[in-house]
Amino acid sequence: MRSPSESLNQPCLDLIDIDSLSSLDSLERLTTKTRLQKMQALSKRIEAVLNRFGSEPEPRVWQTGDRAGNIVWRVYDPTSNRSATFASEAEVRVWLEERYRL
Repeated sequence: MRSPSESLNQPCLDLIDIDSLSSLDSLERLTTKTRLQKMQALSKRIEAVLNRFGSEPEPRVWQTGDRAGNIVWRVYDPTSNRSATFASEAEVRVWLEERYRL
């Protein structure tokens, strides 16, 4: 039998239950995922605050394709939080001009 001081100095060599080890891995993955989600949510909030109180953010305009393979123009105005989809560049220009008339 070991004395209490010998037990403290001796490394623990007890067997680890495989099921508890996989549970710990799952918990660690869940914790990491939760942290990542919280960081992403915080990042979005910070971006929203900067957009609201910073200099006036510019609208974003980009091209994508629809399911039929046609080119589609997408626009997003962070100031008003509005977005729209158009079939032509001319329609995008009209939408942008309306933004400044308000």
